[in-house]
Amino acid sequence: MKPSISVICLLLCFNLCHGQRLKTPTLSPFSKISQQVGLTEVALQYSRPSAKGRVVFGELVPYDKVWRTGANAATRITFKEVAKIGGKTIQPGEYAIYTIPRKNRWTIIIHANTSLRSIAGGAYKPSNDVFRFEIAPEKNTYVETFTCQFSEVKTNALRLDITWENTLISIPIEVEVDTKIEAQMQLFMKTPEKIPHRTYFEAAQYYSNNGKDLKDALNFIDSALNKSPENFRYGLLKSKILAKMNNYKEALIVVEVANQWAKNKNNANYIEQTRLFWDSLLTKK
Repeated sequence: MKPSISVICLLLCFNLCHGQRLKTPTLSPFSKISQQVGLTEVALQYSRPSAKGRVVFGELVPYDKVWRTGANAATRITFKEVAKIGGKTIQPGEYAIYTIPRKNRWTIIIHANTSLRSIAGGAYKPSNDVFRFEIAPEKNTYVETFTCQFSEVKTNALRLDITWENTLISIPIEVEVDTKIEAQMQLFMKTPEKIPHRTYFEAAQYYSNNGKDLKDALNFIDSALNKSPENFRYGLLKSKILAKMNNYKEALIVVEVANQWAKNKNNANYIEQTRLFWDSLLTKK
């Protein structure tokens, strides 16, 4: 006997409904952040549980036990170049971050296996640790939802801040910049006639802002001005370099000229910038 059309339709409807799943918001939403630092980038992926009235550290997250540092799966950090984290050198790649929270000292674990979702039942293997280091927790204003963010971004360093409840863990990260800049400049100087004026300006700016030899910075900005005369932006930087060398008299002369260059080009931004720096130098001569 052939099944009736109504029976077939009923079966199809049952199979369709049975295969469907209700979509609902996750309790610990996924987040991904990245930060440019130096000449590279650091990225982080993690899930964000919330306290919801619970005591977090010491109860929800027990002390003295390995924690996956978030929810759902391991928190993962990615380095594109060799860097330092917690003062220890780390090679390019993706790593899991596990922690052992304590009241006065946390152990930070950089772990090679990034595929674990749960570390229960012996899934976590200390033999896969890349290295460990310790960080003292800091008191913090209350944070309801587990949060990771990059802070204190500098030319060659930043911090990874992990915050939840009233606890802050701030992990230092460093990247190499100086040797890369030097290598680029050595390569450029093989054919100085081909170096654009902007490259000389960028070198002067880097040297001036990062505690390098100011004589080199001055030479670089002079080379930039030789290739791009009456450049008010370059003139302002030269004045600032001279001021850092305590040569305020010449710095005043240079910024006055740069101010006139900006007026000649009707550039309101640099007219104002050169005027403000000019005024600041008048108090130092």
